[in-house]
Formats: sequence, structure tokens, C-alpha cells
Amino acid sequence: MERLFYNIYRLLDMTVIGRLLIAKTEFEVVKYLPFDDYGIGVNTVKVLMSNLLKAFALFALTFVIAGFDKKYLLIAVVTGVACYTDSFIKWKRKQEMTILRQLSSYLSELRHEYYRNNDVEEAFEAAFDSAGEELKLHLGLIESEFANEGTPKNCGHMLSGRFLVIFSAICQSEIKYGDGGKDFVSNLDELQKNIDSDLLKWDREEFLFNSVFFIIISAFIAMPVMERWAVSQVEELAGFYDGYKGSLTRAASVLVTVLMLAFFEKMQGGRKEGTSPLLSAILEVKPINEFLERNFKKEKAGSRMVKIFEEYFPERSYSHFVLSRIMWFLFSFALSFVWLCRWSSSPLFPAVSLVIAVLSTFIPHLMLVLDGMFYESELEEEIGQLRIMAVSLSTAIGMTAEEMLLWMENFALYLRESLSICLDRIGEDENKALRELRDRWKTTSFTGIADNLLSSDKIGIKEAFADIFSRKDYYTAKRRQEQELNVRKKEAVLSAFMYLPFMLTVGIYMIAPFLYVSIKNLMDITNSFS
Repeated sequence: MERLFYNIYRLLDMTVIGRLLIAKTEFEVVKYLPFDDYGIGVNTVKVLMSNLLKAFALFALTFVIAGFDKKYLLIAVVTGVACYTDSFIKWKRKQEMTILRQLSSYLSELRHEYYRNNDVEEAFEAAFDSAGEELKLHLGLIESEFANEGTPKNCGHMLSGRFLVIFSAICQSEIKYGDGGKDFVSNLDELQKNIDSDLLKWDREEFLFNSVFFIIISAFIAMPVMERWAVSQVEELAGFYDGYKGSLTRAASVLVTVLMLAFFEKMQGGRKEGTSPLLSAILEVKPINEFLERNFKKEKAGSRMVKIFEEYFPERSYSHFVLSRIMWFLFSFALSFVWLCRWSSSPLFPAVSLVIAVLSTFIPHLMLVLDGMFYESELEEEIGQLRIMAVSLSTAIGMTAEEMLLWMENFALYLRESLSICLDRIGEDENKALRELRDRWKTTSFTGIADNLLSSDKIGIKEAFADIFSRKDYYTAKRRQEQELNVRKKEAVLSAFMYLPFMLTVGIYMIAPFLYVSIKNLMDITNSFS
């Protein structure tokens, strides 16, 4: 069976459409299950087929409930696509939780083996067999870097969980600088506490997210049922639903539900690194890239959107944002024009389609708003994890500020660009580079880490981070409290809005047509009396 999956993978990889189809799945599979080429191919097809099967099942269910009515075909397709996205996100969350659970158990065994062997590499190998199968793949990558005696430059991209990067930093700093003291075990204990705290948060979120998707998607599934009931009560509504007015109400209902689904997926998946493979592939075409660079230089000089990207989305490219708006415009214009021409032809249709296309270009803006809603909490979560890394590395004798910044850059998402700039300038003037880094994030708790790095030049790394090291319990409790508040915030938002798509669909698709027909009949009666 695996050979069949691999052959399917090779076949898809040989075509442009197939490569686009598997690109995103393969990217995530490499992060969570870093096998060799054969294993990556097999697992990519397994995950892809599993998600496609679930999507097709929900698509078929929606279309069957609709009685194979062609006007619900697009809605069934949207339902299937939404199911595929949700299944993919849930698979990633499941892999993340599996690796965290295995890492927590492995740290306990590693600590025992370290007491027995008093050597990191020997303890690492002795505890290796007790690790879970998924974790062993990542431990193999970490072990391969031990011989380099430095920072693995691609470790952050290879490892799925950022706690694995912290664990790698603890091990490598102990191998390179350690003196066999108790700091290594203390760092492992602190890491395990934070992993267990994250597992509790993930378990609560998993319970919260499990049924929300089906509550939201029920708005799509219930639409044909609503139509049949409404027509059974008022036969005149059959013409309404089959005409362009019914098509408009369906489009409005679909839009509301899709936006809520996008919001829900953002809450589940968090902020994504980079952009979609399709946009990246398009930008690799040199004429398109040159066109964007040439025509948006004024925008780059000082537009509001550029400043927003620089301040809140440093890991993203403004060119990707512009390209996404262009893609939305072209897609919406073509789709709306074809849809309008289906009912009749009119010289006004291009103008109407143009208005719809222009409005659709604000959807990327909306996606930025959705990303920004949890920006501060996710940023503080990253800073909290960087603090764990910094405290762990600070205990290593001989650790330098530059090497600590290298580890942080390798780990970070939101702060990565700022850390890269700091590292580029640190050779010229270390104090100036660190001050600029501190000023860039002066409104966050990262200033404490930056101040400690600044003072490390005078008093040493260990002494500079002594205050944070002595308050580890406080920062651990503070991080748990912030996680609790974040989960409660998500619970409150979902409790308020998860039934909104169904309620609005009932109002738009069932109640509004009743009112329309009632008012129309009342006007006809009034005219006949007149």
C-alpha cells in the first residue's frame, strides 16, 4: 500500500497542478514527520487522501440533502473545501499535541539517564528508545547537530514544535559550554513545566473547537431544507428561490458563513508563517515580481499598509499582499460576470462585476484584521518562550549575546526580522544594535530580555539574566495565567458568534423571502383596490 501511495506522490509531483495540490500538505508533513523522501511522499499522500475523503463525504452529504439541485452545487463545493481546511488544521494540532506529550515523557527519562551517565550525549542516546515514534524523527535531527558544536541554522524550520528548538538549544549549550552542574537538569524541569502547561491549554482548546465547525457548517446543510419547507408553505416562493433574487440571498448567506469559517480557522491555526504556495510560485515568475516592484514603489515609500506590515506583520511580504488583492479582484470579476450573464445580458453587468471585484479586494484586509485580533497574546506567548530559552542558555559558561540572538532568531516568528537586523549590525556596534532592537519592541515585555542582553557586555550573560532566573516560577505562573485568559477570550468569542451564521441564514434565506412575498402581495392588493 505504501508503494502505491509513493507512486501517486511521484505522479502528482511531475505535474504543475499536482505540485500545487501537494505543496502545502508536503510542507507541513516535513515539519511534523521528517522522514526521508520515500516516507515524506507516503505520508503526504496519506494525509492528503484522508482530508480529501472527509471533504468529499461532506460535499456528497450536502448535495444529497439538497436533492442534487444544481443551484446548491457551489455551496456543496464550498462545504467540501471548508471541511478539507478544517481537517488539515486538526491534523496539524493533533501532531503538535502528540509530539508535546512524547517530549514531556522523554524529558523525564532523559533526566534519569543524565543522573546515571552525567553526560548529555550518552543520556540522550540511552533515553532515545523510550521516545515515541514521531518524536524520534525530531530527536534524530537534534542529535545530528551535536557534532557541529554550534547553532543549527535550519533547526527552527525542520522542527515542528518550538519547544523542540528550546530543547535543542539546552542540549547543545550544555555539550558546548556545560560543566556537568545541575543547571542542565534545572532547565529540563523548567521546560517540562511549560510543556505541561501548554498541553493543558491545548486540551481545553481541543474540547472547545471539536463541535464548532459542524455548528457553523450547518448553515450550509440547512439551506435546501429551509427552501423546501418555505415552498411547502407558500408555493409562490418557488419562483423566488429559482430566480436571481434567490441566488442573491444564497450568495449573502454563503458570504457570512465563509467569513465566520475563516475566523474560526484563524482561531484554531493561529498566525501562519509565510504565504500560500500558489502566491509564492506566482511571485517567482520574474516579470510579475518586477511589475509589482516597479508599480508599488510609492506604496513602499510610506503608505499606511506598509507601516502596518512593518509593525505587526514583519514576517510577511507586502508584495504578497498586493498580489493577493489582484488575485481576488480577477477571480471575483470573472465569477460575478459569469454569474450575472447566467440570468440575462445587460451592458451594466461589467460595471456591476467591477464593483463586486473592487469590494472583494478588501477580503485580504479582513484576513489581516482576523490575524491581528490575537496578535498581542500570540506575541507575548512567543516572548514568554524566548524568555525560557534565554534563561536556559544564560546558565552556560561562555555563552555570548550574539549566540543567544542566533538561537532566538532561529526560534522566533514575530521577532525574527528584527533579530536578523540586529545580528547583521551587531558586529559594527553591539550596543547600538541591541538598543535599536529594544526600541523596536519597547511596548512589549521583550524589553526585559533586550536590557539583559545590553548589560551582559559589562557583567556577563549569567549575571545579566540572574533576575529572570530567580523569578522563573513567577514567569511560569504569569504565562499560565495569560494562556488561561487567551482560552477564555476564545470561548467568549465563539460562544457569541458560532450560532450567528445559522441564525443569519434563517433570517436571510427563509424569513426575508416570506417578507418579500408578503409585501409584494400586499402591494398587489392595494393596487387592485386603487
